[in-house]
Amino acid sequence: MKIVGIIGRAQHNQDNQEIIQINEYVRRAMTHFDNVITIALLPTNDTFYCDLKDKRDQLSELDQAKLDHILNQCDGFIAPGGSSWFKFDEHITQYAIDHDKPFLGICAGMQCFSGMYSDTEPRMSLIPGGTHDNGGKRYSHTVEIMDNTKLKAILQQDNILTNSSHKYQVNPPLRDDIVISAYSEDGTIEGVELPNKKFIIGTQWHPEYILDENSMKIFQTFVDAL
Repeated sequence: MKIVGIIGRAQHNQDNQEIIQINEYVRRAMTHFDNVITIALLPTNDTFYCDLKDKRDQLSELDQAKLDHILNQCDGFIAPGGSSWFKFDEHITQYAIDHDKPFLGICAGMQCFSGMYSDTEPRMSLIPGGTHDNGGKRYSHTVEIMDNTKLKAILQQDNILTNSSHKYQVNPPLRDDIVISAYSEDGTIEGVELPNKKFIIGTQWHPEYILDENSMKIFQTFVDAL
């Protein structure tokens, strides 16, 4: 049995209070695999996860040691979409890279991986003209998959239809060891990966929302790498 840690995301309950919980769509995607159980990677104190406006986003050495004890039990990680990311996310992402444990970053999870793993400040900007938001549609645009990438090997297609729900994009240039594996029609980076790792892949779209054949290929390959 393999353990997949899913990073918690901020949600609002019926009283409009912000709580941290597991992404239900990602959890459901993982239920398709009998040999996988999921755990929620949730912060245990305010310093682990906070509003960036609070300027309290930090992770002490003790916090990191506690978190590493949990991460060591996991065989792989998924970083779902969200409105932002934190030191908590960055530490888990770097742990996956350092230990070569499968990591799938989705939307903000991809942006975190791309931004933190840059040799300069995170290269992020608003999408020109507004947002890549599909308004709840199953598919909204085409993504071109680059040759000689892990993503191309997984999908075995030159182009796929995807959804879209994000306001920010990652801007090149990225570090030399990050490969851009997919672009949308307007040039937005839609996929990134580390070619020298088993499975360190990010997608700007949300495969967990669609769960079509292409989405399941991504999740299946992630699980196979655990």
